[in-house]
Amino acid sequence: NYSSHFQSYCSDKAPSTPPAAHSTITVRFERGLPLLDVVLPSRQELCQFSLRPLTDDVGSFCDQLHREDRGLDYVAVYTNDGIRVATSTSIEHLLQFDGFRLRLNDRYYDVVIPERASTYEVDSDRIRQIDDLKATVASLHAALCVDEYKVSRERRLIQQLEKAETELRPLHEMKLNIERECDAHADRIMWAGFAAMGVQTGLFARLTWWEYSWDIMEPVTYFATYATVVATFGYYLYTRQSFEYPNARERLFTKQFYKRAIKHGFDIEKYNKLVTEVEEVRRQLARIRDPLFQHLPVSYLTRLEDDMTAQESGGQTKNPAKDG
Repeated sequence: NYSSHFQSYCSDKAPSTPPAAHSTITVRFERGLPLLDVVLPSRQELCQFSLRPLTDDVGSFCDQLHREDRGLDYVAVYTNDGIRVATSTSIEHLLQFDGFRLRLNDRYYDVVIPERASTYEVDSDRIRQIDDLKATVASLHAALCVDEYKVSRERRLIQQLEKAETELRPLHEMKLNIERECDAHADRIMWAGFAAMGVQTGLFARLTWWEYSWDIMEPVTYFATYATVVATFGYYLYTRQSFEYPNARERLFTKQFYKRAIKHGFDIEKYNKLVTEVEEVRRQLARIRDPLFQHLPVSYLTRLEDDMTAQESGGQTKNPAKDG
């Protein structure tokens, strides 16, 4: 089995006296490609075949003959000595022969290779030049695709940014008005507390030096101070925050903001969504214009944007009151 397999794909010994050729075919060159004009047996018509030395082999040449003439049962290539040429032999190597024989069924053709073709050889330098040319063309194609992708992507992002900013502008103005009202409300509460502390201080001073004596008012001031400590501890239990004036004012501001937002019909969720969208679009625009991303493949840029979008979509929305 091994010997028959080897013979069918490599070479067979022809008879000692090769059959006579029915006609002669001469290889000619046009635009750098070798051409063969072969008479197909079924219709007895000429058919031109082009051979590519770098990519084609004997097997692909035989397949081309089979596709053009379905009546061919046997196609093979032999040397002038009658030895069959393997189908894996490249056309480049075949053209370096002095000539070869082409068998179509029971008909033999002597293929004559001109001196130009017999000396045809693609050396390593030429192959390297072709590879460099292919790499240059590929890099140019990638650069053009990246530029086209960047321009179209940037245009879409700018349109998306303009649309989001248009929707965000009236909401932002409404938010600023509500914040001004909340600031005024928080300031009034803080000044009211300061006034209450001043009234308490004046009352204790009146009772201590005019109405009564310090011996009588000392326990009263002690219990007043202790009551303040109890009140601050109750504030901590209720808010889970230590009583500090900036935190207390921020809490007053936030509670009043949500109340006035409902009153004025301000959609906080929509505002947060638009703010996040605007920030995300601006980040993507900055990333596209970043020099480090100028020469990355389109597929990598698309995958990077998808990953960044997936990561940022899981984040929480911001509080507009704290963004101020």
